[in-house]
Amino acid sequence: MILHTRNLLKALSSETVKNMVKSELETYDADKTGRTDYALENSGGEILSTRDTELYSTGASVLNFFGTPRCQQQNTPRAVIQTGVLPGECWAFKGSSGSIVIRLLGYVHVSGISLEHISSLISPTGETDTAPRDFSVWNRAIQPYEIIEMKVHSNSGNPEYTCIYRIRVHGTLAQAQL
Repeated sequence: MILHTRNLLKALSSETVKNMVKSELETYDADKTGRTDYALENSGGEILSTRDTELYSTGASVLNFFGTPRCQQQNTPRAVIQTGVLPGECWAFKGSSGSIVIRLLGYVHVSGISLEHISSLISPTGETDTAPRDFSVWNRAIQPYEIIEMKVHSNSGNPEYTCIYRIRVHGTLAQAQL
């Protein structure tokens, strides 16, 4: 084993090793923001509505009973306020536009929003055409808000559906609740 490792290290240049490590670290670090997420379900965030946005189902069965499909995999809108960001752990809705209303942990002076989709590095097909392209958040950053609405206006090219992996709301919690 030691001989094999030595031969492998001789075959790889230090630049190749650096690039391999850098690539793996970028993939691992894709979920880190270093900022508090006031929309996170585990911290008290909650989905209030998706208005007229229709859930998209791939039709792939999850549970088979003697070869007969019994249920289908469908991630609910709650997926966007949970920590999973692996391929398929998203809320998929029909078409290229939709909206979602989220109650935050409390009243928050919003300083930023993170809208996440998986990287092409971890996409099974390498495609990210279901990612939102243009979106807006319905609030003014002057006062604290407990509820926000995010609207997706277009995606990155998929005509059938759009996927949102995670929405994070950043800022500071207001001292006195309104």
